[in-house]
Amino acid sequence: MGRARAHFFVALALALPTQVACSSPKGADSDGGPNTCPVGFLGDGGAPDFTVTVLEADDSVVPIAQGDTVPMIFPPQGGRVIFVGVDATNVDGCGLQLTGALRDLKTQEVRVDSRTINLISIGGGHGVSGKTGESVAAAIANFANVAVCPNEWSSTNLYGTLYGLEVTVKDKEGRQLTKKLDVTPECGEPSRVAECECICQTGYVLGQVCDGGTE
Repeated sequence: MGRARAHFFVALALALPTQVACSSPKGADSDGGPNTCPVGFLGDGGAPDFTVTVLEADDSVVPIAQGDTVPMIFPPQGGRVIFVGVDATNVDGCGLQLTGALRDLKTQEVRVDSRTINLISIGGGHGVSGKTGESVAAAIANFANVAVCPNEWSSTNLYGTLYGLEVTVKDKEGRQLTKKLDVTPECGEPSRVAECECICQTGYVLGQVCDGGTE
C-alpha cells in the first residue's frame, strides 16, 4: 500500500447529506449499551490523532494511507459497505463519535455513516475500532458502515475509481479531528466479485439481474 502523507484537517465539520446513520441514544457510551466502557482517556494529553483503518473480508484490520485501495464488503443488510475505523490517541475512547464518508470527486455526492463507538485499548495510549481476528459480525458495530452499493448515486463505477474518503472522530469533551484521503474502492471478496461489480457499476438500477442473481 502507498504511504504518502495524508492531508488532514483539525476540527472541521464534514459537509454531510441526509443519509447519515443514527448514533447511540443520549447517555449511552456506545452502540452496544449504556455505561459499559472501561477504556477512558487514551494518550498523553497532546493533540488528537488517528490512523484510518478498514475491515477486510478475512477479518483483518489494516491501516490505509493516501492512494490506497479499500475493500467493499457484503454486509448483513446486503449491498456493499466500506467498514471504516481508526487507531486513535489523545481522545476519550468511550462514546467516541466516528463519521466516515465516501465522496464522488466529480459530483461531490457523498455516502456517510456516523455512529458512537467505544474504542478497544491496545496499549501505548492507543485505541482501535476492532482487532484483527475478531469476526466481522462482532466488529462492524465499531466501524463506520459506509454503504456505497447498490450504486444509484455515483457518476462512475465504484470499483477502480478514485474517491475521497473523509473520516472524523469527536470525543465527549469536544476533541475533534478530520482526515481526508483519496482512495480506490475495490470488490473485496473474490467469491462475490461478479455480484459486486454489477451492483457497484454506474447506472445500476435496483432489482437489475446480476450474474448469480439479484441483491
